[in-house]
Amino acid sequence: MMIRKLTAVISILMLTALLPAGITSANTVNQEDTGSSTVSPVAGPFREITDMAGRKVKIPANITKVLTTSPPPATFVYMIAPEKLGGWFFSPAGQAKKFIPEKFQHIPVLSWGRNVTNYEAYIAQHPDLVFELHETGFDLSRVDLVQKKFGTIPVVCVDNARNAVGYAETLRFMGEVLGVPDRGQTLAGFYEDLLQEVQQKVSGIPDGKRARVYYAEKENGLATDPAGSCHSQLIDVCGGINVAQCKISSGPGMTQVTMESVLMWNPDNIITTSPEFEQHAYGDGTWKKVMAVRDHRIHCAPGMPFNWFDRPPGVNRIPGIPWTAHVLYPDLFPENWAKTRVKTFFSLFYHYDLSEKELLSLINS
Repeated sequence: MMIRKLTAVISILMLTALLPAGITSANTVNQEDTGSSTVSPVAGPFREITDMAGRKVKIPANITKVLTTSPPPATFVYMIAPEKLGGWFFSPAGQAKKFIPEKFQHIPVLSWGRNVTNYEAYIAQHPDLVFELHETGFDLSRVDLVQKKFGTIPVVCVDNARNAVGYAETLRFMGEVLGVPDRGQTLAGFYEDLLQEVQQKVSGIPDGKRARVYYAEKENGLATDPAGSCHSQLIDVCGGINVAQCKISSGPGMTQVTMESVLMWNPDNIITTSPEFEQHAYGDGTWKKVMAVRDHRIHCAPGMPFNWFDRPPGVNRIPGIPWTAHVLYPDLFPENWAKTRVKTFFSLFYHYDLSEKELLSLINS
């Protein structure tokens, strides 16, 4: 009798131990969004979290490799725990490559997008989980589809990866998920202090004295993203007025505008990520009629190792906050103030200590 009872107990224990190996996409159970994310303490080989879409997800207790389905979350992972990033979407090349430590320069490059994601290639890398960008208002059925395609690999939603005033919660959440909560807290703290400092200072600028800014995209400068777009958000963050009066284009943005519209808006500052446009505008008779061009106030955002102002519109834009604040209001935000914060950012987030010569080269590039 005792032998039979002992055998039954052992069978139950063995069954319990085997359960994690049989976890499928049913591990992700949608629940009403509570507006917050949580990570439970580690207990055994798996732990349950509430992701940033309010979904309960069971993930491995020990995370060693992760992938993401779009560029912004990948940049977060690189900055928080680069040794755990299994792939990103555009590896720095040329001169930009020097700002990535050598041991991280060979991270694989993945294809991405709703219609081109190579799920088989993702699965073949055996990631512990996949981060999915899911912003407020997105359809959760999209996440369900992604989870179904990834099978037993947990999909974890992150929000605010493209929101220049909302990175802190995402940094902390991803730090917890990746098993490095102190690092997430450190990065979030630096970002919050910088953002608060800039926003407090620009809040006192009267509307009549605020910089009027046009964001010039493409080589001809006749594409832009107006206020409300994530792509031009640093203009708003840093106290500028986005002069573009046009609709936000869906998808990648870049609303087409006419030269007549730019002449009518007549910005006193132009920000661009295109050196080709800067060269074109200063040599074009029509563009020279625009105040910003006439006064030599075209500001080409530094682009290494990732652009400081836009594309991707992710956490890589944090150094763009002091840069944008300085170029729009140099008296309020002196050059040395901006340089100090950029150097600190590179050390904390990019794992690279900039020399003064390198910093000047980046700014002037």
